[in-house]
Amino acid sequence: MSAPGRNPAIEAVAVATRSFLQRHPPFDGMEEDAMRFLTSRLVVGYYPKGSSILQPVDGEPAHFYVVHKGLVHLSPAETYHLPGGVELTLGPGECFSVGALLERRAVASAYVAAEDTFCYQLPAADFHDLLGRSPRFRDFSTRYLASLLRESRRLLGMHHASLATEQQAMGRALRSLIKRPPVACAAETPVGDALREMARAGVGSIVVTAADGSPAGIFTRHDVIDRVTLPGRATGDPISSVMTPKPHALHAEATAYDAALAIARHGIRHIPVLDDGKVIGVVTERDLFALQRVGIRAIHRTIADAADIGQLRQAAKDTRSLVTSLIGLGSAAEPLTQIASTLNDELTRRVIELERSRYALEGVTWSWLAFGSEGRYEQTISTDQDNGIIFVPPPGASAEETRARLLPLARAVNQALHECGFPLCAGNIMARNPRWCLSLDEWLQRFDGWIRDSNPQALLNAAIFFDFRPLWGAERPAETLRERLLAWTAATPRFLRQLAEQAVVARPPLGLLTDFVTEQSTEGAATLDLKKSGARLFVDAARIFALATGVAHTGTAERLRQGGPRIGMNPGEVSSAIEAFYFIQLLRLRRQSAAETAGAGHNHIAPDELNEVDRRVLKESLRQARRLQSRLALDYRL
Repeated sequence: MSAPGRNPAIEAVAVATRSFLQRHPPFDGMEEDAMRFLTSRLVVGYYPKGSSILQPVDGEPAHFYVVHKGLVHLSPAETYHLPGGVELTLGPGECFSVGALLERRAVASAYVAAEDTFCYQLPAADFHDLLGRSPRFRDFSTRYLASLLRESRRLLGMHHASLATEQQAMGRALRSLIKRPPVACAAETPVGDALREMARAGVGSIVVTAADGSPAGIFTRHDVIDRVTLPGRATGDPISSVMTPKPHALHAEATAYDAALAIARHGIRHIPVLDDGKVIGVVTERDLFALQRVGIRAIHRTIADAADIGQLRQAAKDTRSLVTSLIGLGSAAEPLTQIASTLNDELTRRVIELERSRYALEGVTWSWLAFGSEGRYEQTISTDQDNGIIFVPPPGASAEETRARLLPLARAVNQALHECGFPLCAGNIMARNPRWCLSLDEWLQRFDGWIRDSNPQALLNAAIFFDFRPLWGAERPAETLRERLLAWTAATPRFLRQLAEQAVVARPPLGLLTDFVTEQSTEGAATLDLKKSGARLFVDAARIFALATGVAHTGTAERLRQGGPRIGMNPGEVSSAIEAFYFIQLLRLRRQSAAETAGAGHNHIAPDELNEVDRRVLKESLRQARRLQSRLALDYRL
């Protein structure tokens, strides 16, 4: 029986409401007091099929909405449509009018019931009250996509809890890894005094600080032989004469992943940690890689010391194992792809070093170019080769003669990379192909021809080859090629418009009556291609932004960070686009990780196999891709 004065029907409705909300973020983790407040203020609105729920002409919304049953079509303003664009759909558990309520403005889109629909409605005044009562709801509302992504990683970490101790601390802030105050000295400190202080403290480095506490340099135990003993330096000389100036440092809130990446990329052992520009401690490779059995630095060292391809083959396997382990513990995609790309870069360089000694290349100025995902620093677990060579013929030699000297080396390197687990490119976009082993002048002619040409193959080539970066060798030829490319594309709006036309052809697979438009796999499952219909949409848009605004960086995220503001994207738009791109990359990494035992990588995923949070994040991520395409359509009048 109910307590006196309490209505059983109302209690039943409240229980049902709470049960529904707690199945969907952010309500699943909402504080108890805030949940009681929310359920006591919600009312249910009914909207017949075809009826309007909320329109831009309504002004500032009177309610915050949560779809309970049915479907809601969201139609962007006419000026922000893609040609023949498809409406977006909101289903049970999804919210709307958040941005408009936060900014106290009208919504930018029309919300219409696609079928008979029921929505929970919270009055605007109570919405703002709830923001103050619930930190989780406030964070979710102001950082919607980022909050969903954190929830996704939390669930993945719980799912893989059995892996627990090996990599889980790598997401910790460097501040938490500092064990003692920094051992530091001034620039004029004698070398002998600095060495005695290092010995007294039992540390392997001493930071040389400026008057304001910022790091002016660093001196390590490994520097003693090369910089003091062998040159015969006096111990009375100032430490500034033997230190490494301007050491690579990180902020205290950077993560262990960031430090591990810096160690792999720069080949260093000690990283000063800064707070407000001042050194507060030093994190070492030992601090970081005590956290894991197979560390980034350990793999880096294996690669550097490798004497043959067999050792590099093992290092490649260790890299894939490391990334797979980090995926299982909920790591973010950006550091994962950077770690994979950095180690794969080092492996490729070592392959070239091992092979080039067998060929007579004296006098040839050349470099190895990475294209595609490797050129963008976006390699996943399963990736084939896309590479080439750029060279400058020696005086008196022709391009053909120089190419003939380079091709045997290119074939050997391509084959060695294949043996290390990087399959030969099916399209033969490799340095061993004479078409992609070219002099600087020949590459300039190719790029100029692609920009002047309007056929689909030229646009396809632009998508592959314009994401180049030099990986080994002389950098100046590639820099010259980049400078000319950016000058040509900025001066050729017709070509950029053609790229934009091609970029909006592949639409995000968002459905009208279902969340996603899927295709049948060979096994009969309904799947999405996360590369072709997901990541590629962000890559294509970011490339156009970069080529139009003179951004030299090749990475998709960095192109968005640098090029986005130059075309009018606000910081929130840029951040959401990057987060969406990396979530799709993370799903690809998870899928490939799961397939690794079968020896095959996959980019297809079945949405029905995702948990509710990941379905929501994927749906929102694809919406972000659609917004980028809409911006392209608007900017280039498509």
